[in-house]
Amino acid sequence: MAASDPATLRKAVSRLYDAFRESAENVGNVSSIDISIRQHQTMSLVCRLTEDKPNGITLKELAEAMKLAPATVSELVESLVKKNFLQRVQNPEDRRAVQITLTDHGQTLLDECIKCVDALCEELLAGLSASERSAMLGALSKITSKL
Repeated sequence: MAASDPATLRKAVSRLYDAFRESAENVGNVSSIDISIRQHQTMSLVCRLTEDKPNGITLKELAEAMKLAPATVSELVESLVKKNFLQRVQNPEDRRAVQITLTDHGQTLLDECIKCVDALCEELLAGLSASERSAMLGALSKITSKL
């Protein structure tokens, strides 16, 4: 790898991250929703983790996945519960345990964000030839599998 390759990749990832974040922030009237990037990431992770656990995940599972202290994640979850994006549901098997899931309102917001980001991806990919697109997506798949 040439000396400039890591810098080029780092710059590309950084610019893509900024573009995706801006795209997600421009969903409908998101500015009036008052949601932080960290809150959005929390909702996205809850969505992904509950695909395999439709009854919800525990705060501990979420904290481990986020690599954050449970107290920090608890504050994030509480802020999202107050905004009606997440909900706490009593675990039917253990009445002391609480499961975290997305609300319908939270899922709707995430779906809208995904549409905006997908539109940005289509716009970025449209400038590439079929072979360039294939090569780039193949390389990204290899990079992603190493993460």
